[in-house]
Amino acid sequence: MSWNVPLAPDQGRYIWRFPMAAVRSVLKRLYESVPFKQPVYRAVRRLVSLPEPIYRHLHFKGVIEVVISPTARFRIRHHGYMIENELFWNGFNGWEKVSMELWSRLCRNSMVIVDIGANTGVYALAASAVNPEALVIAVEPVRRIFEKLEDNASLNGGRVKTVHAAATSHSGVSVLFDLPEREHVLSVSLNPQWNSDNKELRPVKVPAITVTDLLAQFGAAKVDLLKIDVETHEAEVLRGFLEILRRDKPSMLIEILNDEVAAQVGAVLNGLGYEYFNIDDVSWPPRKTGALTRSGHFNFLVCRPEVARSIGL
Repeated sequence: MSWNVPLAPDQGRYIWRFPMAAVRSVLKRLYESVPFKQPVYRAVRRLVSLPEPIYRHLHFKGVIEVVISPTARFRIRHHGYMIENELFWNGFNGWEKVSMELWSRLCRNSMVIVDIGANTGVYALAASAVNPEALVIAVEPVRRIFEKLEDNASLNGGRVKTVHAAATSHSGVSVLFDLPEREHVLSVSLNPQWNSDNKELRPVKVPAITVTDLLAQFGAAKVDLLKIDVETHEAEVLRGFLEILRRDKPSMLIEILNDEVAAQVGAVLNGLGYEYFNIDDVSWPPRKTGALTRSGHFNFLVCRPEVARSIGL
C-alpha cells in the first residue's frame, strides 16, 4: 500500500510515502522467505558471540537441540519466539540462567516433578532430560500454547506428561484472562487484576485442576519439585494441595512478582521450615532471605535446608 503526496500546491513533483506497518509487514515476509537460516546461524554462532540487540532479530522456525550436559539434552521447536531464540544463541544458560541451573540441580534427585504454567515446556523438557526416570508433568491452560507444548513433548519421546488445564485451588472450570488475538503469550492469569489495564484481555473458560487431583491422575503418591509460574495466582495453586505440601515439603521454584503475592505465599508456607532464596537470574549463588518479598527478577527458590545444602547453597 502506498500513496503520493504533492510537496506544495504549485509543485508538480510527488513523493512516495509508505505506511510503516506495511513496510514492516513486507520486510517480515521477505525475512521469513530466506532459506537455510538455521544452518547459517549455527555457523555464525560457532564463529562469533553476537550481542543481544543483534541476535534477537535473527530468529527462525525449526527444531533446535539444547545441550544441558554431555549426557542431558532436549529438542524444542523454535517458532521465532524469545525464549527459544535465547536458548539457540546462548545455550541452556541463555534463559533465566540461575533459575535453570538451580532447577537442573534439583531435578537430579526428584522423582515427581510438576511444571505449572509450562508454556512451551522449557523447564519440563529440561527436567526430563536431566532425570529421564522421573515423572514429569507439564500443565498449561492456553490451548494454542498447550498444542506447542504437546509437540515439544512428542519431539522428546513423550516422556513429559502434558495436561491442558489451569492449576488452582479447585478442580472443574476457571476463567483465564487471555490475549486471544496474540499468537503467543508469556503472561496471562486467572487473577482478573493482573495486567487489567490491557484492553486486549478477554475472559476464556479453561479446565481447572488442583495439584492434588493432578497427582492422583498420574498415580503419584507424592511430589518432590514444582515450578509455579501463574502470574500472581501462586497462593491459590498452593492451597490446592495443602495437605501434600505440609506432608512432603517439596522444593519449589515459584514466581513472586510483588510484595502482595509474597505475603500470600508466605502465609501458606509459614511454619514449614523452608529457606528462601531470592533469584535475580544474574548473581550466583542466589541471595538467601529471611522472608519472601518481591523477586529480584521473577523467581524465588523455596526448599528445605538440607536440600539447599545438597545443591551447593
